[in-house]
Amino acid sequence: MMKKLFLILILSGVLSGRTPAEVCKILTVEGVIDPVIAKYVGEELKKNDFDIAMISLNTPGGLMDSMQDIVKAMMNCPKPVCVWIGPTGSRAASAGVFITVAADFAAMAPATNIGAAHPVQMGIGKEGKENGVMMEKVVNDAVAYIQGIAREKGRPLDWVANAVRKSVSIDAEEAVKKGIVDFIVSSPREFLNKIDGREIRKGDRDIVVRTKNAEIVWSSLSMLRDFLHKLANPNIAFILMIIGVWGIIQEASSPGIGFGGVIGGISLLLAFFSMRVLPINTVGVLLLILGAVLLFLEVFTPTFGILTVGGIVSIFLGGIMLIDKTRMDIGISWGVLIPSLVGIAFFMFFVVAAIIRSQKRKAVTGVEGMIGEEGIAKEAIKETGSVFVHGEIWRATSSREIPEGAPVVVKKVKGNVLEVEEKTDG
Repeated sequence: MMKKLFLILILSGVLSGRTPAEVCKILTVEGVIDPVIAKYVGEELKKNDFDIAMISLNTPGGLMDSMQDIVKAMMNCPKPVCVWIGPTGSRAASAGVFITVAADFAAMAPATNIGAAHPVQMGIGKEGKENGVMMEKVVNDAVAYIQGIAREKGRPLDWVANAVRKSVSIDAEEAVKKGIVDFIVSSPREFLNKIDGREIRKGDRDIVVRTKNAEIVWSSLSMLRDFLHKLANPNIAFILMIIGVWGIIQEASSPGIGFGGVIGGISLLLAFFSMRVLPINTVGVLLLILGAVLLFLEVFTPTFGILTVGGIVSIFLGGIMLIDKTRMDIGISWGVLIPSLVGIAFFMFFVVAAIIRSQKRKAVTGVEGMIGEEGIAKEAIKETGSVFVHGEIWRATSSREIPEGAPVVVKKVKGNVLEVEEKTDG
């Protein structure tokens, strides 16, 4: 009994001495950095359900305010936060550079790149010059911001400044050499094995990372948030706007079951929601609305394409000015803008024009085809009589007396009876 009791005590001591495996929560950040992504990352980092967090990053950039919210959430998190630019083929451009530099540990998958953090500028004429002054202030502020983060995390100050000022971009191997990231790893598991046993300082305490056997828990956007995230994209907003304009114009030019109106209305509402989330330039929105109005008026006004050209030019200018570049580092891409304008031009000059021509063309078949046709009175018409029209004899009525043999013109068709009047030289 004593031996059994002794073994039980030893076994219980060993079991009680075991510590549970640490938990690594991986947050998937894919696409444009927008308020939806910022809220998702901030909420996940506030939860106390992990020992170390890792952001799986693949982004072309995004909204500056949202990027700053993510950076603040990372740097104020009491637990280690890593960034892995992956999987292979991913990138961390523009706002993604700030997020990577703010990580406690950073790594890149093979065949990935980081850089090009300069805010985009598009201006025209005098406004372009004013934007140049504003953009210089934005760049200087961005450089000071990223250098402050880099100094805190021990990253090279000169490279991060050049990434903002000169839009330099480097691959994974060069990033490791320059100290922008710590490792090149193919998977989160390899990343966790690399940082196992390392010590970092978070706030006022030192933390030794134990991640060799850490349990990995993946996190991603909910279906609703993923839908809203996809809408909060300048290119998607612009495409929805174009589809909405097409739908409304199609409905106006060829009224019927309302399919174009329904699709166009829904697309416009979704586009307005996207623009509510994005940093929108008011002048750009007004130009887009003006372009839509000009295209709509073209359907009812025979201007021989003048309004169409004006509408396309207005939409082009509105597209390049739609996003406030001082707050968001990406805008509508040329690959979306130019094909959309070409599609609008084709739609207006060929499709809508053909529909309008067909509506204005005189009917040549059926009852409608009889209206306006000329014939001869086969007998004197005193309220009623007969006429010869289209090679056939028809019963006819007239409000005025018509003599036999007089030329007549069909005005209305009521069943099989034609309402006619005498044709005169006038």
